[in-house]
Amino acid sequence: MIQIIFLDLDGTLIPCGAKEPAFRDMEAVRYLQKQGILVFAVTGRCASQVPELGFDGVISYDGACIQDKGKTIVQGGFLEGQELEQILGCARDRGHRIVISGGSADPVQEVLEGDPVRRLRVRRASLLEDERSAEALEEALAHSCFDKGMVTAQILKILQIPVCRSMAVGDGFNDMGMLAGAGISAAMKDAPALVQACADFTADGVLDALRQAGLLTEFVQSEAMAGTGGTDPVSVAGKADV
Repeated sequence: MIQIIFLDLDGTLIPCGAKEPAFRDMEAVRYLQKQGILVFAVTGRCASQVPELGFDGVISYDGACIQDKGKTIVQGGFLEGQELEQILGCARDRGHRIVISGGSADPVQEVLEGDPVRRLRVRRASLLEDERSAEALEEALAHSCFDKGMVTAQILKILQIPVCRSMAVGDGFNDMGMLAGAGISAAMKDAPALVQACADFTADGVLDALRQAGLLTEFVQSEAMAGTGGTDPVSVAGKADV
């Protein structure tokens, strides 16, 4: 039985061009939560830009910040010392601005402002024009930054959930590790071929992915009942067992 689901946001739970998830997708998510399945949002967004949708946990910054119902479980992936000075120096030399995403309510921003030692979260070295500097920085980043696959594995360890009882759904290159590392995984049908290759199957959306995984049998039945004047789907979902 699946105990936890990791959902990418943009392009997966939140369709491209949309500002929020489809109503039926969120109905399905709430149904699964009522069955005791944990649902974590996993995104490259900063923590303060993740919509309040009742997730059991949020993994933001591609893994630099992990929160459980608003309480940070793990926080990491910062650069400091020599690597940080290299980044700042290269940026200054090329006239780049250093922008820290997030606001005052962002837990990562709070750490950056409150720590006497300057620390910076960086995901990519693409702004560096010098190839040798970029290569050196990429090596530093490999040891200093999280990615979705590493962090979802860490969450499973923290919560003591076997890999075989996890599911992941995503659509982007930064989802590949998460998809490959889950017990069962689905990629969106419009995802790049390399991303699809990391998943067990493809789906038209989150609702379709959950249906194909066999997690929404009672939910689908309740939808049919609601369509014919039967019991409200959310009420039925609260009584069903997966």
